Amino acid sequence: LDEAITRQLATMNHVMFGGLTHEPAARLAQLLVDVTPDGLETGFFSDSGSVSVEVAVKMALQYWRSTGRSEKSRLMTWRGGYHGD
Repeated sequence: LDEAITRQLATMNHVMFGGLTHEPAARLAQLLVDVTPDGLETGFFSDSGSVSVEVAVKMALQYWRSTGRSEKSRLMTWRGGYHGD
């Protein structure tokens, strides 16, 4: 485990995605585009569960607004659910 951690730190330690990217993320994004159906060419990576859930909610709401369906603004959730942080 120590060797794996040391190798990873020499390559790249934790990186926050806040508007940034790096080569491993770009390669993963391309791999995902290659294996998903046509029309799915955009993705979003985040560095935590709470950020990913928050962004997914914002993207969903923005999608409905941009397609003229702003009345679609209700969200389903789990009582007592936990999504990170």
